[in-house]
Amino acid sequence: MQDARIRIASTIMLSLSAFTGTPGSAMVFIWWILFSKRQKSIPSPKLFTGLLVMTGAVSLILIIGEGDGLSYFVKMSVILLIAGWAYTEIQTGDMLNVLTWALGEKRGFELGLVSEMSLIQIRKISQDYKRAKIAVILKKNKFGMAEIIPVMGNILIWLLRESGEHGKILALRGYTLGGTLRTKFNTTKKDLLSLIFSIGILLLSLFELVRYL
Repeated sequence: MQDARIRIASTIMLSLSAFTGTPGSAMVFIWWILFSKRQKSIPSPKLFTGLLVMTGAVSLILIIGEGDGLSYFVKMSVILLIAGWAYTEIQTGDMLNVLTWALGEKRGFELGLVSEMSLIQIRKISQDYKRAKIAVILKKNKFGMAEIIPVMGNILIWLLRESGEHGKILALRGYTLGGTLRTKFNTTKKDLLSLIFSIGILLLSLFELVRYL
């Protein structure tokens, strides 16, 4: 998918569709099969499997408590697939370009810059986690639950400090509000087709939800 606007719009619409219920989730799953890279759209199969197991455990608890655990499992599984697809598809600069295009070179640029910095920090979490895990294994010859909590805590503290430093650097360089940016998007036929499918899925999902209510 080439057009960043369609990537982001599709992520939002498909996530909303999956939240509406099982029919919406089923249609989103079909979209994922048609337009994603499938296995390549899952950034970490081990992490995805772990999240799927956790989702299954929560679903089982809901079923035991006479809740709608099956629907919950289907919705959350599809949402995880879309989240993985978005993580692999959304590239550096997409949020800045799209928000500046949509909201202008003042508020749009500001929101885009904040979103871009947030995405960069999120991507760094996985890299820092891998490095910390290797360091702990070399030191202790093991890495279990007792090590995960302090490692993740230190990573989050460091990221918060780093975000503050980035803000200070921007202020020192004279940044106040807004900026000039030339946005250019390449829209292919596949992009338009995936967008049409996304809009159709959202409308059908909302119609199904309203009819159910």
